[in-house]
Amino acid sequence: MNPHRSRLAHFVIDVDNLDKGVTFWSAALDATEESLNPESSKVYRRLQLPDTNVRILLQLTSDLKVRKERMHLDLETDNVNAEVHRLEALGASRWSHQQERGHNFWVMQDPWGNEFCILQTEFPDLLTQREPWSSNA
Repeated sequence: MNPHRSRLAHFVIDVDNLDKGVTFWSAALDATEESLNPESSKVYRRLQLPDTNVRILLQLTSDLKVRKERMHLDLETDNVNAEVHRLEALGASRWSHQQERGHNFWVMQDPWGNEFCILQTEFPDLLTQREPWSSNA
């Protein structure tokens, strides 16, 4: 086997409207859009997260969602209810409240039906490095 390197580059989220996808996910994740070449930007938009080198890649598709995702984002927070309300104001919806194995979390859906979870704090040292959301965010 030839020596080589690899790393996780993107987490891809399907959307049917790239501009709305950028608006929602940028606000939800405090992300910044990165420019792509004009041909790619017809199908993709890339978001840089503030605290990791992994990017979110929004992919334009008209495919209908037909079942549960096999991969999804987990967002941790120090206030589950406040974060759920913040994301609902951005266009997300509650899917399922879960309480299992000592964890209390919400499964949410973005405006395109893609699932993601809102968890209690898992990594407190990393979470404290983030600026708090303003009361009107």
